[in-house]
Amino acid sequence: MSRYVTALVAAVLVSSWSEAAQAEGVDFGYSYGAETTDSGETEVELWATARHGKGEGHYGAQDYRLEVERGITDRFQVALYANFAGHHVHRMEPRFEDIDRSFGFQGLSAEFQYNLIKPTHDGFGLTLYAEPGWSRINHVSGETGKEYELELKAIVQKNFSDDRLVWVGNLTVEPEWEREDEEGVQGVDEPDWEKELKIELTTGLAYRVAPGWSVGIEGRYSNIYPDWTEGMHREAFAVSAGPTVHYSSGEWSMTATWLPQLFGSPNGSGSNLSLDEYEKSEFRLKLSHEF
Repeated sequence: MSRYVTALVAAVLVSSWSEAAQAEGVDFGYSYGAETTDSGETEVELWATARHGKGEGHYGAQDYRLEVERGITDRFQVALYANFAGHHVHRMEPRFEDIDRSFGFQGLSAEFQYNLIKPTHDGFGLTLYAEPGWSRINHVSGETGKEYELELKAIVQKNFSDDRLVWVGNLTVEPEWEREDEEGVQGVDEPDWEKELKIELTTGLAYRVAPGWSVGIEGRYSNIYPDWTEGMHREAFAVSAGPTVHYSSGEWSMTATWLPQLFGSPNGSGSNLSLDEYEKSEFRLKLSHEF
């Protein structure tokens, strides 16, 4: 009898695995896939990212994002974000002022994605992405100010092995305009807007190891160009990579990614990490629910 029960359980597991592989998508912490939300469906996501370490003093930052996403057609989706941030910065003068803010409203952004090519077993999927945003808290220093940005992405995805193995790649170009808040002084003009350009390549590879579960690795190559309208002179870059885990069950899903920095430039003595614009490591957790 036990052999028949074992065979029945194995058959059910194989069947559920096959159905999950066909019905469930794979999500990443930092890389986007080319698939878009179905028409008429709504998804709510909560992102929490912890960034730690600048090589001296104490640096800890937290990014929070609440997203409401809606499929307008089977190829076009829009989303709205409310962004929040926390910064705990101590003993890092003159690079950064001391800040102890656990939770503050950072800004708003919107997202527009249009799928040009659906990912299939035989070809690559391609989606274009645009995200305009406004921020009142600097991402790195935590100081208040005004910042406007436009994040543009080209998203590529390829599925293998009946959708159990998924590869994604993103090219991101993000111009920013930023000005810090300063007390006005009579006879002194307001500070000029600082311009910065970020160019990033991110990629992820994940394999479905069980129904609802996938594990993989993500990587990011990030570059920063100040005053980019005056010429493309790179100020800093960093390469990061780490593991990612995704779980989905019905309408709920969870993604966790750890992304330590491997190397970068400029770096300090005795270190190969770039820690002015980047941190030693990041950890991101995403929770989502579909309606």
